[in-house]
Amino acid sequence: MKHQLLRQSSHLVVSLSIGLFLISCTTAEKPIDVSEGTPILIDSKAQIKNAKESHNVKIDIALDPQKRIRLEVTGTLSVKVASVLMTPQKIQYALHTNQTYAEGPFAAKTLTPIFNQPLDPRLLWRIIHGEAPQLSELTCTMDGEQRPISCVGPKSMTIRWSYESNKKRRIELKASPFEMIWLFKDQKIIDTSQSETFVLKKPEGYKEIFIK
Repeated sequence: MKHQLLRQSSHLVVSLSIGLFLISCTTAEKPIDVSEGTPILIDSKAQIKNAKESHNVKIDIALDPQKRIRLEVTGTLSVKVASVLMTPQKIQYALHTNQTYAEGPFAAKTLTPIFNQPLDPRLLWRIIHGEAPQLSELTCTMDGEQRPISCVGPKSMTIRWSYESNKKRRIELKASPFEMIWLFKDQKIIDTSQSETFVLKKPEGYKEIFIK
């Protein structure tokens, strides 16, 4: 009887171990490959310094790979700062701090009112996609997995990447006196039924500007 109980206990331990192993396999977090074209939501935060000013912002990123990027920038106490929609040809943004709405071609200085710096949106586009910037004025190096690790440009501009996992990374962008430390945290798949995610309309009462 004693040996039978021991055998039953042993079988129970083995069954539990196998069950826990199967659960861990099915719930393990898998990296989302943006090359598959799956829209994802990325949780990120940034510290932005410019001259004597320093701001901490939350940047929610909705990414429809190689098609559209939606940014929702919020400041302290969840104050809305800006909503931005980018495609490879066009950019739209609503700057909530001064109730201005702008749209125009995807050009180098169109994000200046948001970051107080002529930050090229092509640079942000590549960073969000996890790709090395392809600007002629930048010289970049890659790691063994062909991920960008550093770029050097004119006027002492530097960009450095560090990776915690496939999803989580840290980007330090410096172009004196501008500095941005950008942390990419969690990400998840967006429900494709949420079509309004990638639509940005001029808010009522906002001044409209057309970027040339």
